[in-house]
Amino acid sequence: MPVKAIHLLLSVFLLTLAGWAYAGKFPPVPGKRYDVGGYSIHMLCKGQGQPTVIIDAGLGDDSSDWFGIQNHTAAQTQVCVFDRPGYGWSDAGPQPRNSLRISSEIEKLVQKANISGPYVLVGHSFGGYNIRVFASTHPQQIAGMVLVDASHENQYELLDIKLPRHYQRSRDILVLPKATDKISSKSVILQERAFNAARAEISSLYQSAKQVRHYIDMPKVPLIVISRGKPEWQDNADGEFREQIWHDLQQDLWKLSPISQQIFAHHSGHDIHLEQPELIVSAINDVVAMSRVRQ
Repeated sequence: MPVKAIHLLLSVFLLTLAGWAYAGKFPPVPGKRYDVGGYSIHMLCKGQGQPTVIIDAGLGDDSSDWFGIQNHTAAQTQVCVFDRPGYGWSDAGPQPRNSLRISSEIEKLVQKANISGPYVLVGHSFGGYNIRVFASTHPQQIAGMVLVDASHENQYELLDIKLPRHYQRSRDILVLPKATDKISSKSVILQERAFNAARAEISSLYQSAKQVRHYIDMPKVPLIVISRGKPEWQDNADGEFREQIWHDLQQDLWKLSPISQQIFAHHSGHDIHLEQPELIVSAINDVVAMSRVRQ
């Protein structure tokens, strides 16, 4: 056999071994993967009944960060949490990674999974952008919404946030110009995938904000806005001023629906789903109950 052929076979063999080693470290798929057009998105659903709750995590988080909340709400209705492309157990998706594309992927995902509306949409941080675009483009299918310290389309200008080109493993640069990593029991592979996926989404954040501004019409459904109670800019000289702006933006989100209320997570910073998950569970259950009364 020619030397070049031997080298080629050896390279293929080593790559195969490397793939096996990587696959061996990857956590088992907790839900199902659905092809949405040449790439697959992972989603885990639990519980039964309608409306179906669809959860979209914040920047840098995957579905596993919401399993606890899902477990506590699944007693009331069906609850599904998915991984945006590049995160968790989902394949990488096409570029750019903006909210309009993600909204379209959510539509394809629920169709492939045979999950019909109505839906209660839950969005944390950047996830708030995505579910707002989805709600605006599918108003007849939306039964309610929960926004968890969600991003506002005007926050970059008002807060003078300069988006970096690379994600430096801060918790959520959508909100925090300065943040530190948290100790996580999540596997290293899932963490690394989250960092890489976040980089792709960051490059399209300005575009996503413009899309949210464009798709401004929201269905008149029950809405609960959960806002952090602890300041995140307290170490900055202008921290108090920035927090007031964030507070005002959260109030603006509260005005998206005439059937709304705002709740403050007084013991949480931006990561309310980790620090006070019971507030989110209660809010989801309340919106589900209100949507059923309105049917």
